[in-house]
Amino acid sequence: MCLLDPNYLGPKIPKPLHQTTPKSEFCEWKEANNHCAKLTKRMDRAKKKFASAIDGLRSLHNRTEINVEEKVQSEHCRFTRVVRHGLPDDPRCCAYDPVQRLIAIGTGRGHIRIIGDAGVDYLLKHESGEPVLHMQFLVNEGGLITSCGTDSIHLWNYRQKTPEIVHTVQLSKECVSCIHLPVAAKWLYIGTDKGNVYFLCLNSFLLSPYVINWNKAIDLSCRVHPGPVRQLAVSPAENTKLLIVYDKGIVVQWNLANKEVDRYPLDPPIKSVNWHFDGRQVLTGNVDGSISLYGNKKASEPIQRTTPHGSGPCRPIQQVEWKHMSENESIIMFSGGMPTDDGLPMPALTILKGGKSATVLEMDWPIIQFIPLNQNIWNSIPQCPHSVAVLLKHDFMVLDLNQQGHPVIESPHAMNIHESPVTCVSYYSDCPLDLIGALTLVGTKQRNKEFSTRVSWGG
Repeated sequence: MCLLDPNYLGPKIPKPLHQTTPKSEFCEWKEANNHCAKLTKRMDRAKKKFASAIDGLRSLHNRTEINVEEKVQSEHCRFTRVVRHGLPDDPRCCAYDPVQRLIAIGTGRGHIRIIGDAGVDYLLKHESGEPVLHMQFLVNEGGLITSCGTDSIHLWNYRQKTPEIVHTVQLSKECVSCIHLPVAAKWLYIGTDKGNVYFLCLNSFLLSPYVINWNKAIDLSCRVHPGPVRQLAVSPAENTKLLIVYDKGIVVQWNLANKEVDRYPLDPPIKSVNWHFDGRQVLTGNVDGSISLYGNKKASEPIQRTTPHGSGPCRPIQQVEWKHMSENESIIMFSGGMPTDDGLPMPALTILKGGKSATVLEMDWPIIQFIPLNQNIWNSIPQCPHSVAVLLKHDFMVLDLNQQGHPVIESPHAMNIHESPVTCVSYYSDCPLDLIGALTLVGTKQRNKEFSTRVSWGG
């Protein structure tokens, strides 16, 4: 073909198999660029994490203290006991408030457990940790008097939200051997190991200068020290008449007004005393296991004397209580006094009701103290006790006096084991309902079926 041909367009160029436009090439480039950017960011984050880990390892060797302002301070945190279960460990004494229906148990560790009906359970603690040896309630006043092994006497106020000791008095050169506080009295009677008796004013918590010295109380012909004061008892009819029981069995009646003394016979030696509610007679528990009845106007000779557990040798009566259901119906309770021919001493509580029936309740542990739970708080009228609280060395129980055989009243509190230090705790959650039901069934079968029909310790 001629090169000068106007219709000649030049040689034909073959078309490629896949032709891309500039727009599609730009999209692919942008996508690749974004992918590379994401990879770069991930690598940067990984580098930072690795670097922080290296810095953390280095800080273990070069750690410096940093002051950080904390809102929770150390005084906001403390270890505390949240659960108490069982009889308080090492019980020493008990007391009863008949109005509030509270029973206090003092321990050898300085603790006081106050219990009542269901849901009433509180713990007081002496910081010294000294054993609590004697206690007396200020009846219906929210106060409790305690005497500890340090020969100090404390007044607790538990009416407030946080109970505390409000008064303390310390005896010097003498040890407290017993205390006595009549209902609504303003003076606390204190017996000591030296045989003397002191008086403490509850309003001021100061000792009175009035003192009963042992050498003024006993007979001048007695050249032997009578020993510590073991019991003090004020007449319910005349608050000027005070019975003083000494450790060696000597008992005197001291008149606080004129300082006159009536002395009881030493044969047999007396261990415990109790007034009749009219103040005209006195019942004594003796060393030979007998009980004697004396008239108030003639203390030199007993009106009546009997040995409840036979005429043979018997062990001493440690404590005796004489209460009345009515003016003509009495109830006598005492610990000890069992015959000596039965081998080892068996702890027992004897209950004599109106001379008609006698019940001997043998205990598994030694009896520390027992307290009649009276319906009437005043000792100048028949007290009408409905039950008796018995504190044992390893147990505590309340016996029904109105039911045949005096069965135990079921306690609303767990008293079957000691309140001992916890050495191991296991917690299980999401327990199957079958397991809970099985444990409840086993516990029900182990319950004593011979409980009293009374459902409360109160009257």
